[in-house]
Amino acid sequence: MTKIKGTKNEIAGKTKQAVGEVVGDQGLHDEGKRQEKEGKKQKEEPSELNPLRRLNQLT
Repeated sequence: MTKIKGTKNEIAGKTKQAVGEVVGDQGLHDEGKRQEKEGKKQKEEPSELNPLRRLNQLT
């Protein structure tokens, strides 16, 4: 589930960046950058569906 949320946030962030550039809204562009970074971070988190993945990160 976290990867899906991460991908969604990453795509939404990139879209906001593009729209912000087109309409000249720096605030929207910056918001998109933050959302894209959050999405990338979410995608790197261990999945709740695979408990052993976290174990691999600890070793």
